[in-house]
Amino acid sequence: MKDPNPNFNPNFDSDDHHDHDHANDNDKKAVVRAPTGGALTSLAALSTALNNLDMSGVVGRSLMQMLRLKRDGNGTWVYGQQEIEPDKNSLWAANVLSFRRGYICFNDANKVVGERLTPITQPMPVVTELPDHGFKWNEQWAVNLKCLNGTDAGVEVVYKPTTVGGIQAVAGLIEAVRDRLNGGQHDGKIVPVMRLEKDSYQHSQYGRVWTPLLAVVDWMPLDGPAPVTAPTSSPPSAPASSAEQPRRRRAG
Repeated sequence: MKDPNPNFNPNFDSDDHHDHDHANDNDKKAVVRAPTGGALTSLAALSTALNNLDMSGVVGRSLMQMLRLKRDGNGTWVYGQQEIEPDKNSLWAANVLSFRRGYICFNDANKVVGERLTPITQPMPVVTELPDHGFKWNEQWAVNLKCLNGTDAGVEVVYKPTTVGGIQAVAGLIEAVRDRLNGGQHDGKIVPVMRLEKDSYQHSQYGRVWTPLLAVVDWMPLDGPAPVTAPTSSPPSAPASSAEQPRRRRAG
């Protein structure tokens, strides 16, 4: 398969990265060192405090746009608050280091009041130990994706489904990566490249129900596809007219 985007930057931006500058007067005061004898005790106490700290209410601060499959008549993939519909021919790479699972809690107004996700390298949170917000905790899985080509090239999104079909799609992606690693003959190409597809089934009560499919079509290394050198003899292509320029459109 031809590299979908020779200028692809493989570095996934963190969805929780914030830079802040703080004014301080540390240059005017001496730094007081903690007693050496109690350093290990202090660190142990700090570790216990941090592990017991409930930050499930600190939600909605992700810098990444949310990707989801709408439950409308067409089963449309959209991302962001403006519900932008991705190019149907776009390819997306999954950040294999971003797989997470846990729980999310919604109130009666469908607002998030709690969320607890952990990397798949750690045990899944115990739902009975999560804080009681007065509403049910729902299972949730997550993965970060980056578009490689087309109108949405460079866009990074987070897919965090709570439906059975969505969770199965993420779990299937994890299984594909696991099998790829266990097979051994991957030549370093362990990042799945996929298309955003969909399937459906007929429900006796709700009618046609759409389910997401993350269809793996290729694999690439963690550092992205190899750059393609354009032939020097080829003349530069003329810019497309305004009528030919691809347009972003909101899902109806």
